[in-house]
Amino acid sequence: MGVGIQAQEPKHRRQGQEEREADGAADSSALAALYLYGDVLESVVDRVPAADLAATAGVSREWLRAVRSALRRRPRRLPWLVVHLHGRSRRRTAAYDPHSGAWLTVHAPRHATPSHVRLVRGARGDRVCALSLSGLDVAGDPLGTSACVAMRAPRVWRVDPVLAAVGDRVVALGGACQLALAEGEDAAAVEVHEGGSWTTCDPMPAALRESAAATWLSAAATEQRVYLVDRTTGWASWFDPAKRRWGPTRRLEPNSGVSSWGVAPGRAGAERLVLFGAKREGEGAENRVVIQAWEVDGDDLDLSTHDDTMPSEMSGRLFPRDEDEEDEEELAPSIGVCGNATGGYVYNAAELGNGAVLYELRSGEKGSAVERWEWVPCAPAVRAEPMGRAILACSPVGLDELARGLRPVSSRRACADKH
Repeated sequence: MGVGIQAQEPKHRRQGQEEREADGAADSSALAALYLYGDVLESVVDRVPAADLAATAGVSREWLRAVRSALRRRPRRLPWLVVHLHGRSRRRTAAYDPHSGAWLTVHAPRHATPSHVRLVRGARGDRVCALSLSGLDVAGDPLGTSACVAMRAPRVWRVDPVLAAVGDRVVALGGACQLALAEGEDAAAVEVHEGGSWTTCDPMPAALRESAAATWLSAAATEQRVYLVDRTTGWASWFDPAKRRWGPTRRLEPNSGVSSWGVAPGRAGAERLVLFGAKREGEGAENRVVIQAWEVDGDDLDLSTHDDTMPSEMSGRLFPRDEDEEDEEELAPSIGVCGNATGGYVYNAAELGNGAVLYELRSGEKGSAVERWEWVPCAPAVRAEPMGRAILACSPVGLDELARGLRPVSSRRACADKH
């Protein structure tokens, strides 16, 4: 039986191992020095584009805490602009992140893409929905990426209603199909969905009955009410679904030259609105569109004395002058608005391919409502399919929605788009 004796390791092998151990220790020290903690990590996260936030949060628990902490301390307060586009073959969705200034494409599952898109205005964000004779299916999130919430259809058959989410209630206003109305039913009928069923309420005020459809009304929803403004006349009123009653009816007419109106929720706090109006000024080659904004008291619909005017270069891009159009001064501009208590977007309702303008509301109580304006280029999806039917929505977007799959359209900031 032999006895094994450990041989002495060659000198050159021991030297190589010592060098590798020294290098490993140096690498560990370098990694430790480069590791991010606390405020430094949050500062890095704050600069991460929205499309990468969800992936960043999945790096580790430390990174997830940093993402959440960064969003709490420096919230991305402005809402996103969401475009739901019906093309020839399929529906596509794009979302504009005002923090990074980029358009992103949204990957939505098949079950969340209704064949015909409508919009539910809400204080917590707009939602797409599908309305049929059998039911109303509302998307579970602002981007339409999660399963729909199904509810019964309103009792009145509606083809073009205003739909709004006010608190936990859904309101259907006007838009009834004239041919399907039964005896005693009103085309301006109002219903409130609560507790799994619809309740019929008083119809829309007389001043709004001639325009009792989503096509002709601009709507804004808060946690307490839904506000309606006639796009062409400026007549306005509000409905409280909890109390089942209408408020005062007034004609909002701060400027007699305004020919198109839009409304959005105002600054947080008491019930407030922001009223937008578009008009043409000048003659001949000097003819241009002017867009102004006023703050409105939500209770009695009184307008503030302050007004804000959109920069002329931005309103000019929304409504460019056609040199070949001889009677351009006779064509009334048509504006669309969507927003929430922090800001929103104004756009040319007849030409969505012209882009949009972001407005940010002032956080203080005094002074004018709008703090700044910023140009937003047209979504590439809309530009690629100009004949498609597009619906614009506005909503905050959180980590949960981002995690369901957003892909950046371009690595460059969209605000640098020259088209």
